[in-house]
Amino acid sequence: MVSPTFGMTGSKTSLTTNTSASNSIVARARRAGARFALRLSLAAGAVAFVRAPDAAQAFDFSDRGALWQVVHKLCLPMHATLGLSLPCLAVDDARGFVVIRAPGDATRIIVVPTARMEGIESPGLLRDDAPNFWAYAWEERGRVADAAPRPLGWDDIGMAINSRSARTQDQMHIHVDCLDPRLKNALADAKLSTLRWSTLRLKPWGRYRAKRLAGNGLEQSPFQTVAKEIPGAKSSMDEQTIAVAGVTDPKGERGFVLLEKGGGGAAEELLDHRCRAERRR
Repeated sequence: MVSPTFGMTGSKTSLTTNTSASNSIVARARRAGARFALRLSLAAGAVAFVRAPDAAQAFDFSDRGALWQVVHKLCLPMHATLGLSLPCLAVDDARGFVVIRAPGDATRIIVVPTARMEGIESPGLLRDDAPNFWAYAWEERGRVADAAPRPLGWDDIGMAINSRSARTQDQMHIHVDCLDPRLKNALADAKLSTLRWSTLRLKPWGRYRAKRLAGNGLEQSPFQTVAKEIPGAKSSMDEQTIAVAGVTDPKGERGFVLLEKGGGGAAEELLDHRCRAERRR
């Protein structure tokens, strides 16, 4: 015969076990609900961004940290949570960068590190093991060509980064877009060496230092090339502005020209965000 006391104890144990299981289920459900709510929130934010009549509405350009917020609070969480890149065009976790369509422009893209670094003056860009964001940016040029109103060749595309005083955002980014056709013509006529820098007087932009890049051109980061080869540049990288232009020589061989200017310039001026085939002025 089972004693009443034993029977009562067993009932309490069973009740306690059932209650614990119920609490565990409720906790898991709440966590799942929170994750689902986060996914919905992120998705709604991305849809709102994409549906905006002008993508620039998602940026407050008076805030120099806006670009970092888009990368850090929108693109990366969206990619981690849903596997989507929105509102970015792409997220490359392995190499540490995202690609964004520049607000208000049909063709221009910007390549932005996923790590926090303010701009061209960031010391990490000169480390031997620094990612070569220029090479990554050039690999993304197809996004410019796909959106262009005309066919683009190797020598129709360029990249640029502005100096600290000339930029609007304090998260490092490289612009990739159509090369200004006036620069394309000037570079086609220029006789540049891979061994030394030349000074080019480019209308209407003024003087730039330029050199042809050896080999495939982007084996070494242009940040490091400028810092090593331009007198005083390493200690004043914030005042430098850099551009890289695709060029094709008379034999049809492809390469790159590296352009540099000190004094706080904006090499983005060498790109044509309207992607015109010709410009006379």
